Amino acid sequence: MGLLAVGCSESRSESRFAGLEVDNPMVMPDPTLTDTEGQPFAMRSDTQGSVRLVYFGFSSCPDICPVHLAQLSEVLERPGMPPNVKVLFVTVDPERDTPQAMRIFLDRFSSDFVGLTGTDDQLVEVQRQFSALVALAGAPEGEESPAIGHDGRVFAFSPDGLGRTQYPHPTRQTAWTRDLPILATLR
Repeated sequence: MGLLAVGCSESRSESRFAGLEVDNPMVMPDPTLTDTEGQPFAMRSDTQGSVRLVYFGFSSCPDICPVHLAQLSEVLERPGMPPNVKVLFVTVDPERDTPQAMRIFLDRFSSDFVGLTGTDDQLVEVQRQFSALVALAGAPEGEESPAIGHDGRVFAFSPDGLGRTQYPHPTRQTAWTRDLPILATLR
């Protein structure tokens, strides 16, 4: 049993990232969705040269969405964090997450976070393109707070367009603080 712990420890220390390192980095997909201003937004092309943190969630999420976004907001405000980081929040609840509702929600964390929406079919396809678990609506808990099972990972793409690491819920701020400067240098 002690041998196994040592083996895991050694392999973890060899990892380049504190997040979950992707064995075979994929090129970031470039679907075009609609931003909170009602304008077309190409996820890869419109963020060229940036670290892209892609998250699938919804504004009335009671737990993991606000936690991830609050952590990212706090980390990105720290001294020494790279300026070229774009947080792309893709709704999985387009019926309730109007562009205005998303903007109000995202502004609680950062006015720089990009909110994206589309049709139900577009959003399912985008989740598949990113290899995310496709969100499923559950039994409604109420008009304002639907139960939606969605992927809790943040997908991180470096400026060279490769998805190198992912961050499940929960992720410690120290992981973001360690990894974002590394990701920003990969061009």
